[in-house]
Amino acid sequence: MAGLFLVSQAALLAPGAVRSAQNPAMELSAIPNSEPRGLEASPSHDIAIEIVSPGQEGLELSARLTDDGGLIERDLHWTIRNPDGETVYAGDSPGAEISVAPGEYAVDIRYDAVTLSSYVTLLEGNRLMVSYVLNAGGVRILPRVKDVGLPAAKPSSRIFVLGGKANGQLVATSELPGEIIRVPEGDYRIESRFAAGNAAAVVDVHVKAGKLSAVEIDHKAGLARLSYGGLAETPVAWNIRNADGQTVAAAEGATADVVLLPGTYTASASVGGDTLSMTFQIASGEARDIVLGN
Repeated sequence: MAGLFLVSQAALLAPGAVRSAQNPAMELSAIPNSEPRGLEASPSHDIAIEIVSPGQEGLELSARLTDDGGLIERDLHWTIRNPDGETVYAGDSPGAEISVAPGEYAVDIRYDAVTLSSYVTLLEGNRLMVSYVLNAGGVRILPRVKDVGLPAAKPSSRIFVLGGKANGQLVATSELPGEIIRVPEGDYRIESRFAAGNAAAVVDVHVKAGKLSAVEIDHKAGLARLSYGGLAETPVAWNIRNADGQTVAAAEGATADVVLLPGTYTASASVGGDTLSMTFQIASGEARDIVLGN
């Protein structure tokens, strides 16, 4: 090895805890069927150049959340394309190390909701080591029912960008309570629902690079624990209607958890050719057992 040169950080060549008391009446997003898209980060990178013999050229790529942070040890998705647009590397790993001929290469990185695109120029007799700085942080979302906790009903959280050119863009979804999602530094709106029920909540959060924002969303709702009193293996179809007769939830199975806004509801269980019904009220923070059948 003839020498190793460090190049100072340069701009890329590129095409805290929050606890929420939610207002369920707040307007939620009007694009429920949109697919999440990663948000392009505004990163930088550090470069080191190793002088090698001709034919030994290559790329060694890594990434960090912040300039002073350690290397990311979880898998990122890397795609590297040569000057002809052909993919020379694609895979999930903490870093990418390949031997390639001199030329200009396109590098694409995806890390959860963070995306990055850049170009690197590899000269003859060089081995290029690039460490990307993503300027990203994390969001950990824990949706719950106020005074009840985490129900069996499946939660669904969506993360939207607040402000800037990407305002309103859906960047990530999560159905796993406590899951950590990486996003570029910035402001976001989190919309939370449960798969069964009509409860919904909204909270805004600012994410700092290298920091984890823990968002605890306490829905101002109640929990209806539905249960059919007959044989456990009997197919049961549940339907929950509000006081206006509108269906607000449906579920299958002998038991089901439904998260409901405070109010009066009617639960119906269709079992074979029979339908059993019960009208009940539920308050915020209340858990009620609704049992139909023998």
